[in-house]
Amino acid sequence: MNFRNLILVLTSIVVVLSCKKDKNSFPIEPVLEYKSFEAYSKYEAFMVLKFTDGDGDIGLKTSDTTGIYDKSSPYYYNLYIKAFYKGNDGVFKDTLIYDLITNKIDTGLITQRIQFVEKTTKEDYLKGEFQINLNGYRQSSNHKVIKYKIYFYDRAQHKSNVLETPELIVP
Repeated sequence: MNFRNLILVLTSIVVVLSCKKDKNSFPIEPVLEYKSFEAYSKYEAFMVLKFTDGDGDIGLKTSDTTGIYDKSSPYYYNLYIKAFYKGNDGVFKDTLIYDLITNKIDTGLITQRIQFVEKTTKEDYLKGEFQINLNGYRQSSNHKVIKYKIYFYDRAQHKSNVLETPELIVP
């Protein structure tokens, strides 16, 4: 093999290796992806979301209820789901409804606590799926087309991307 061919082969190897992305390289901020949604009754459903987190600090322990995780803190809940419905004009609307029983405005914001996820590998990252039970996933059975905007915080208070689901047609 002459010198010119050797340089060409080495250059090709360097180019190929530099283009290969490390599949285990994720940002420290969590990343959400929509996977599926299934309504199993008029007001109950579950949604599956995929996630990655580069530093692997997902979820809260049951004992996480003081300090930054105090009930009055925005980090007490680490999952936020905002519901929208499609109006007769074809435009998605915020789900603000005045509740006559409680005398409060229901904003359609669903908050939950994602439980602590124990790492099972030596890797820094976590990758997996959440199945989220949504009791009262819509405010009215008249809302036939809905969508959600969803985000969550990891234990270091890194906010994920704001995921918008596709339009969901419900019974």
